[in-house]
Amino acid sequence: MSKIEASQRRQAARLLGLGLICLLSAFCRAKTPPRNFVLVTLDTQRADYLNCYNPGSAATPRLDEMARRGLRFQTALSLIPITLPSHVSAFFSEQPYQAKNYNNGQIFRPRKSRPSLAALFKKNGYQTAAFVSLGVLKSSFGLAEGFDLYRDDFPPERWYLTAEEVNGQVLPWLEKNSDRPFFLWVHYSDPHEPYLTPDAPPDMKVTFNGRVLGDQYCLGKYLTIPLGVTLRPGRNKFVIEIRSPYYTNNFQARLDLLAFDPPFETAGLDVEFVSGWFIRRPDNVYFLKSRAVLDIINHGPARPFRLTLRGKILIPHELLPSFYKKEVEYMDLHFGRLLDKLQELGRLKDTAILLFGDHGEGLGEYLSPNGDRHVGHVHYLYECYMRVPLLLYRPGGEAGRVRNEAVTMLDIAPTITQMMGFKTPSFYQGRSLLSPRKNPPAIFEQTYKPEAAWDKFALRRYPWHLIFTPELKRFELFDLASDPSERTDIFSENAGRDEVQSLRLDLERLARDVLLNKEVIPLDKSTEELLKSLGYIRK
Repeated sequence: MSKIEASQRRQAARLLGLGLICLLSAFCRAKTPPRNFVLVTLDTQRADYLNCYNPGSAATPRLDEMARRGLRFQTALSLIPITLPSHVSAFFSEQPYQAKNYNNGQIFRPRKSRPSLAALFKKNGYQTAAFVSLGVLKSSFGLAEGFDLYRDDFPPERWYLTAEEVNGQVLPWLEKNSDRPFFLWVHYSDPHEPYLTPDAPPDMKVTFNGRVLGDQYCLGKYLTIPLGVTLRPGRNKFVIEIRSPYYTNNFQARLDLLAFDPPFETAGLDVEFVSGWFIRRPDNVYFLKSRAVLDIINHGPARPFRLTLRGKILIPHELLPSFYKKEVEYMDLHFGRLLDKLQELGRLKDTAILLFGDHGEGLGEYLSPNGDRHVGHVHYLYECYMRVPLLLYRPGGEAGRVRNEAVTMLDIAPTITQMMGFKTPSFYQGRSLLSPRKNPPAIFEQTYKPEAAWDKFALRRYPWHLIFTPELKRFELFDLASDPSERTDIFSENAGRDEVQSLRLDLERLARDVLLNKEVIPLDKSTEELLKSLGYIRK
């Protein structure tokens, strides 16, 4: 064969390959959209506490099943470890600072030029419904636009619902509405504090003047507990008994709320913390031993009085992962019942499901601003706070495939619009997950005061993860290749490297621009109380 003939054959092969690629791309674009779409968010769900991401971490057979049926994204990242702005980023494909949504409790206002996902579905003839399980996602905060139904009702004693309670609303809706194409958003939040499954036993007994007010209270579920009594003239005694196997010779519980009605500053009333108490005055946190005695001295005639409390049982930090794990497993069970209902109604075969975590959770790996083991998520941008699960199931699509490139919440909305054949809005910042990328741009992460202790910013450009706290003038650097759990800060010894200097300059510029344009958004009193009841605000 001559060199010319060989060259012609190679050219023909290249043209044939290009033709096949074009045909395949056209086929993918022309693929019939799914009849229905279910979006599931797992609030406060770390990726490494699902078996399909970290075998042996938790028993999550139903989420594993979804991973086997579809695509699993190994490196999915939140942009902010705060629930409302993280959901805004996912639903509108905008960075939190672009959306001007920095914290829970700040109202996000969609514009006509920036339609919500639900509005796009509604415009295209779908019925739309949302069922949320945390008060920070109430419709008043701005995510309800475009939903025909937005369920956000909660019991009077708490601002959260269990997965079983969410399903108690979702499954009947599916039974009544599955005959028409739908867009359904289901929000589960069981891994969020408090880490107690619904079957947790009572842990507190309260008596007043020798009479039992209640012995079935579960303080560990972070309920708001009102105790209404009638004060007799003279000394009145509340006794709070904590039933906990932990710290038996020390403080066993903490109260973030202890309110008196009327206030104890009222004329004719005095309060004495008799025994079993320690009060941390800077933030008005009350620590209780197994038996705490509180006396109310009434200098006048008999009068009605209410003591309201809310708090949690103190759990050794080394046990927190096991408590968190149980909540994840409980949620997996009820997610499975959602899948079963779709199967029972014959809808699993024509319904796409996209599932993601809005942010992760610290379980004592780092210290909090006051020096305790940090439990929660708003303060930090380390891996356990930012890496989340992301699973995508498409009827007839890829099964059991794993993608390793870094993706973010910005990519959720573009993926859904492409799958459904909708025109993708021009303001979207992300890219469809259906289009693999070899060299993703650096990922910008953030968290903000006043909910966080400091404004923090980060850039992630593999293998580097650079974190900046402007108020402290502090940089932290981690090598994700050799230290994926981010336990060793190596900034000082690597600050002079060209790629680290470039990353630092980019991060400083972004942080400066964001802070210069950050809007101060005040909260009203009712929103402050909601955030306190969920543990976001301590003071």
